[in-house]
Amino acid sequence: MNDQAYQLEAIRQELDDTGSAIGSLYDYLDHGHPNEREERDTHARIDELKQEEAQTLEQFIELLSRLRSTSPEVVEEWARWHIGFCERIIAETADAKPQPTGYVSDAQVSNYVARETLGQWNEVLAGTKDFIWINSYFLWQYRRAVVAAVAEWRRKQQ
Repeated sequence: MNDQAYQLEAIRQELDDTGSAIGSLYDYLDHGHPNEREERDTHARIDELKQEEAQTLEQFIELLSRLRSTSPEVVEEWARWHIGFCERIIAETADAKPQPTGYVSDAQVSNYVARETLGQWNEVLAGTKDFIWINSYFLWQYRRAVVAAVAEWRRKQQ
């Protein structure tokens, strides 16, 4: 993949990670029974992360907009790379069955989430959507693969 596409992905992952961290802190506030000091500290950390997220999002949108106008093939390569992961998960989970108890299986949910994510990446291709969050629970293989790819790209840049 093109270096600019990797750069775009690295920033997308930063946004993904920051959003997850903010969500985890809110979950802690809702379910962790923090004392008054812990709650205050957690809110302060959330505020810091939200500022970081806003700055990173600005950087991401700036790069994505520039690439869409000067090098649309880079954006297409990046989106199609992600689309490939979604398509593989959809194919691998196409025959997923409910759990023996009749409840929806994780594989069925993974298939659904991958189809939804695929639709969002098609919106990126169309230029109508910018940021896609990857569900790290149901699409863990996909998330792990893109994180590893960016880590390898960074290692080669040194």
